[in-house]
Formats: sequence, structure tokens, C-alpha cells
Amino acid sequence: MGITVYVADPDPEERGWVESVLAPGVGRVRAFEDTRSLLPLLRGHEDACLIVAVEPDGAAIVEFVRALREAGIPLPVIALGPATAFRTAVGLARLEGTDFLERPVSSANLCAAVYRLTGAAV
Repeated sequence: MGITVYVADPDPEERGWVESVLAPGVGRVRAFEDTRSLLPLLRGHEDACLIVAVEPDGAAIVEFVRALREAGIPLPVIALGPATAFRTAVGLARLEGTDFLERPVSSANLCAAVYRLTGAAV
């Protein structure tokens, strides 16, 4: 059965790469350009996680994750971003169930992060 992985990244190539890495080991991967339409979809999904790009606005991603937590959605979140996104990484670290991976990220590190946060073998 597996889990559902939601991917929000404005770069279609990056979304495709994440999907190609995770699709063989998870139940389903659903890709989106941004997080705007995701909040209603994420309610009640216990067997899921979100992978999100911090570009172009890291502060907006931190606020999105904060909104998830305030709405009672404990969905694990893995943020992908550059080493220069230190403030975003710190902001996310203050919220439960999050991880920050510096780009470029290897497929092994991405799979390991999904496993750490969800317990699902990828």
C-alpha cells in the first residue's frame, strides 16, 4: 500500500526527479508547482509526507508548515534548498516533523529522510 508523497516545487525537472526516485518505493507521488492548493488535500492523510522546495520564498514555506501545524496537520515535511537558506532551515527545525536537505541532494539521502520521518521503507 505505501504512503503518498506530495511534492511542491516550481521546477518541473526537480519534481520529475523526486518522483522518479520515490515512486518505485512509495504508494503514490503527487506533484504540484506550489503549495497554494495543497492545504485542503493534506487534511486527514496520516500515511503521507510533503517534499517542498524552499525557493523562491523560504519564509513562505515556514509559514505554510506553521499553518499546517496550527490546523492540526502533523504531516512530515522535507524541505529542499540551497545551503544559503539557513534561516529557512532554522525556522523549519523549530517546527515538529520537519527536515531540511541541502541541494543537490542524493537519492539515498532523500529516501533516508522519507524513512526517518515516516517509517516507510523507500
